[in-house]
Amino acid sequence: MAGVGFSSIGLLMAAATSVGNVFKDVAGKKVLDRHEMVATTFWWRAVVAVVLTTAWVGYSVLVQAPTVRDSGPLFGIAALHFSPIVTFLIYLLLDGLGVGIALSLYFRALQISPISLCLPFLAFTPIFLIPTGYLLLGELPPWAKLMGVVLVVAGSLLMHRELFAVSIFEPVKAIIREKGSRYMLITAFIFSITNPLDKMLVTMSDPLTQSVGYSVVVLVFFAGFSLARRSKVGIVIKSQPGWLILAGVLDAMALLLQFTSHNYIDVVITISVKRAGIVLSVLMGWLIFKERNITNKMIASSVMLAGVLIIYLPLSAGQTLAFVGLTFVGMCIALYMTGSKRISISDLPIATEAHVDGDPGGPSKRQRLDVRG
Repeated sequence: MAGVGFSSIGLLMAAATSVGNVFKDVAGKKVLDRHEMVATTFWWRAVVAVVLTTAWVGYSVLVQAPTVRDSGPLFGIAALHFSPIVTFLIYLLLDGLGVGIALSLYFRALQISPISLCLPFLAFTPIFLIPTGYLLLGELPPWAKLMGVVLVVAGSLLMHRELFAVSIFEPVKAIIREKGSRYMLITAFIFSITNPLDKMLVTMSDPLTQSVGYSVVVLVFFAGFSLARRSKVGIVIKSQPGWLILAGVLDAMALLLQFTSHNYIDVVITISVKRAGIVLSVLMGWLIFKERNITNKMIASSVMLAGVLIIYLPLSAGQTLAFVGLTFVGMCIALYMTGSKRISISDLPIATEAHVDGDPGGPSKRQRLDVRG
């Protein structure tokens, strides 16, 4: 079955989600650079939950009370046809459980493997979304738009060019050799299931109701995570409340825009456009955080931008193939002209060398991470 189309409104919302995530990451990085990740993320998610819940209560009282619609049997199984609210809660709990497991695997992968070996596999989420989106939602975008998705994924992988500098087969070897790489690949697959679940929940209710449910479930997960790790959560909110609140407010807005876009465009398109926000992140890192040596990131960003343009523009089949071909030729030329010497696995950065406040499960201070799928 065909997807819901490529509404301009939906694409604009996906783009706004991408931009919102970038500015949210800038604000969050101000806190993450000085504090442990789990404690920071707990307060971050708390702000998101408070903002969205307040908006939801206000909307319910002043405009319209939320309703939960019948979406048919659970996962289409006739024997599992419950009331709408029961079905909604089951989907929501499965969604939250999936996100919780994915985040646990994500943190564990960063703890036990070099970032450069495991993080690239998170880019496979849009690829996995093609079959899962079709199975769970009946969505299958036209092949021309899928070419844009492929370019976004290729650009994401190029962000970690050092993995390919070892050997062209190094990504495959990393899956076999590195447990962290396998964990991250599983994380990408889980996100490819939770993203369609998000859309199912949105269609049963509305974007704001789903945003509240999602944020509360994730907050509960990180509250438990913080207790289990005995994280010093009090220090974070006392130290930098301004940046933390700003990050949470921007995150809440981005989450609401992302879920709203599900009413207009296919999930795989939303996530691909969202992922391409790293183009702006590279520029922000250069301008605000004075990051240098961004040549490889700019090449990767250009490939991702080309993918987004294919998704946005009404191109014919021939134009799409020409666009993809020119992009890959340009990418190969750029990589050749900026090529560096071959490196060995031992030269790759280890994930546990530069963690914030000694947190073995968190990322390096210099690593930008968006793990919401």
